Amino acid sequence: MVDYTSNEQRLWESFLKGDLKAWEQIFKLFYKDLYGYGIKLSSRPEFTKDCIHELFVVLWDRRAHLDEVESVKAYLLASLRRSLLKKIRKKRKHYVDWDEKVHTTVDIQFSPEEVIIRDEIKADKRNALYKALDSLPDRQKEVLYLKYFNGMSYDEIEEILGINYQSIRNHMYRAVKRLKKIMNDQFSEIAI
Repeated sequence: MVDYTSNEQRLWESFLKGDLKAWEQIFKLFYKDLYGYGIKLSSRPEFTKDCIHELFVVLWDRRAHLDEVESVKAYLLASLRRSLLKKIRKKRKHYVDWDEKVHTTVDIQFSPEEVIIRDEIKADKRNALYKALDSLPDRQKEVLYLKYFNGMSYDEIEEILGINYQSIRNHMYRAVKRLKKIMNDQFSEIAI
């Protein structure tokens, strides 16, 4: 069972009953997380902002048909992901292999300021870690981003990506193992 604060639960319940203030508070509470994740998927700021705003309009319009959710944050991230990928797929439907790529991979880009041990490692080690993260397969990058850069639980990641728990654990294990190998090869004096 995923833990979430009773405040989020009360906001969601109020929103479902038509409380406009609760809807606005949910928007303010999760906007930064939604934008951070959305920009990783689309790398287009205005497009991402538009999709977030559109998501909240749809939520408001469909509130009478929505149910309680286990995690408001996971529900919103999953909804945004579906919306973004649907719009991207629609715009690029002239590519034959795009549909398969959208369902299996997302091009997550890690920026240097997001890299894990930012203040403790020197610039060359930070850049090496950035290159190592960027060399991971797309799904591994996405799982790492959701887990470590967005604080999501495995259950929430499962809901967002639509893949099973064991697959997420496997992606995480392979990503960490590969990062360790790359970093150990480059800097034998440190271990992640």
